Amino acid sequence: MKFYRNLQPFKVISFDLDDTLYDNHDVIRTAVSRFVQFTQDLTQCPTFETEWLDWKERVAQENPLLSEDVTEWRKEALHQFLNAQGKSAVEIDRTLARSMNEFLHWRHQIDVPQDTLRVLNHLKTGYKLCAITNGNVDPLRIGLSQFDLILRGGEHGRAKPHEDLFQQTAHYFNVSPQEILHVGDNLTTDVQGAIQAGCQAVWINLSDKHLIDFPQATLLPTLEINNLTKLLLL
Repeated sequence: MKFYRNLQPFKVISFDLDDTLYDNHDVIRTAVSRFVQFTQDLTQCPTFETEWLDWKERVAQENPLLSEDVTEWRKEALHQFLNAQGKSAVEIDRTLARSMNEFLHWRHQIDVPQDTLRVLNHLKTGYKLCAITNGNVDPLRIGLSQFDLILRGGEHGRAKPHEDLFQQTAHYFNVSPQEILHVGDNLTTDVQGAIQAGCQAVWINLSDKHLIDFPQATLLPTLEINNLTKLLLL
């Protein structure tokens, strides 16, 4: 555990989800692969993956705010692809529903580590807990029922590192931003976002590198840990 700033008293602990509370890399890779194969079979378009990615990039350029909601971004890109393919409104709605259900099913095939459950259950006895994510995982679908508040980028406000979700958390729990301790793995969305919003930040460093090795580290976290269980020592 390394301290970069003085840790102040806090009442709320907010958590990023993906790659903070569980390993997300294989999960998202599988979910995307299944989504692509499923939709390619539905549409009978052998070049679906390339064309859909082109539409996804186009949607992001035309509507950056929409792309902060990763679920709506995916749906809009698929909608525009299907429309360009000349599909009827009925076909578009049917394909959207089936493809998104396929994606979200695999997106939630997550094995949450027992250490994560133990840490959250222990912390919940002394603090209010909140999930702040830029992703589209529903914590309840993966067995995480410890959160008093769940906020998703795009759906509930500008995605991290914008201040929106941190400020909403402070307002919801009637605390000052400084009384929120945010825990996350990303030095930009989590650490920079939290510090700029006036919160405190725990960087969970799961690499073998030092903070100085990350050029995106523009703001120091309050402290650094290499394992979620270290939160129990605070």
